Amino acid sequence: MEEIEKNKKHNLRLFPLYKMMSWDLLFFYAISFLFLTEVKGFSTAEILFADAFYPLFKAILQIPCTILIDRIGKRNSLVIANTSVSMFVLLTIGCNSIIVLILANLFNAFGFVIKSTAEPNILYEALSKGPNRRTIFSKKDGFCGALFYYFDAITSIAAGFLFVINPYYPLILCLIMTVLSTILSYAFRIIPVDTTSSE
Repeated sequence: MEEIEKNKKHNLRLFPLYKMMSWDLLFFYAISFLFLTEVKGFSTAEILFADAFYPLFKAILQIPCTILIDRIGKRNSLVIANTSVSMFVLLTIGCNSIIVLILANLFNAFGFVIKSTAEPNILYEALSKGPNRRTIFSKKDGFCGALFYYFDAITSIAAGFLFVINPYYPLILCLIMTVLSTILSYAFRIIPVDTTSSE
């Protein structure tokens, strides 16, 4: 029991840093369209066509990803999800055809479907059971989200300046962030689900 409480505290300390770095792609959205058009030579129509597969893949992957999380657990699923997002960034950096861009969106959809399910549960399970658990969860999750938005604003501004110096710099930093997110997700400790006690 003492070990479980220690693991919960560890996950609570780690979660704000994890979410700040991994809730969404950093250094990416401010320059992604310019990178694909100016550097990779894709047309607007090609980018929109490839991006249209992202919500389609997300819809298709909902049930398989839920089954995967149930089978291998939230922590292991997050490691796979963040690795998949890293593959998306890597494929975007090296893409040379519309097929590769569509494949990149498959990896991205797979990663974010798992992340959207597993990440809140990692935080929720780290909180002690009690009548205020949901309220505490909302406050902590909101605080972690605020940290991300501050960090995202800074990295978005930086991405614009870095793109002018070298268009690959923001994408490389984005890849580094996704790799660090994978390492952080591995650092979460597995907490066994207690089905005997109530909220």
